[in-house]
Amino acid sequence: MLAQEACPDCGHKHFFLNREKGEAICRNCSCVVEDSIVDLGRDSVAFDEESLESNTRTGAPFDPRIANNLSTTIGSQDDIRKLSGKSKAMVSRLRKKHSWANTSFEHSLNHAMDHLRMLSGKLDLPRAVEKEAAMIYRRAAEKGLTLKRSKEDIMVGAVFVACKLHSIPRSMKEIAREGKADLKILGKTYKLLLRELDIRIMPTSPHDYISKFANQLKLSPKTQTASVKMVEKMQKQGLLSGLSPLSIAASALYISCITEKERRTQKEVASATGITEATLRARCRRIAKQLKLKYKIR
Repeated sequence: MLAQEACPDCGHKHFFLNREKGEAICRNCSCVVEDSIVDLGRDSVAFDEESLESNTRTGAPFDPRIANNLSTTIGSQDDIRKLSGKSKAMVSRLRKKHSWANTSFEHSLNHAMDHLRMLSGKLDLPRAVEKEAAMIYRRAAEKGLTLKRSKEDIMVGAVFVACKLHSIPRSMKEIAREGKADLKILGKTYKLLLRELDIRIMPTSPHDYISKFANQLKLSPKTQTASVKMVEKMQKQGLLSGLSPLSIAASALYISCITEKERRTQKEVASATGITEATLRARCRRIAKQLKLKYKIR
């Protein structure tokens, strides 16, 4: 085709072929004559499993939330209900026998992924965080961390780690409550996953929670900005070391509500942020003293 064509700009018949982009470029004036050339050459050759996986160009993309990405599903419950009696019994037997072909590892993954979808829906997590949690659970399962431990606890811990990696403001109490897990067990599972899977997480900042809590309390942008400036001031003075970012964010918002004359009770702030009123008062008094504020916290 190109041997019979000439460049529409300069008339030359000498072209450079960019096989990666599928382009034909005139060597004389650099005009792109064709931009969708189909590569009719032979496909890549694979001599082992590793090269086959790296060179393959077919199949669906890998999704860690699916136990077996190449599995075949024989109908669904809705499809079976529409069938007649004999056909329904036959398809049900096929589905049952097909499930026997799955390994115990795949059965375990399917159960864990169902729990992940339920937890992700309750916490309203992005798809990227859900995939990250699924990958963390897969790595834990392949390493044998789920053999002597509850699979649900490992999955809840994986969700908490994924939220930390993606800077999603979800507290441990919130995830434990929605995942119906014990708070102490979740803390141990979280440390286990970080240690065994060699995951490094940056410390959480109070800034990650201020926007979330401000939206829950329906505070104005002015109050939210004042609380952010207060946290930045504390950070510059080195006053955040050893303190919970949750309590710092809650206290900064409560003090900003007082300074900006936007009334919110201690009970409302404590309920929205997940800390006790006593903790809120103690942290506010400490911040007021350190920053030399004139407001008294009762």
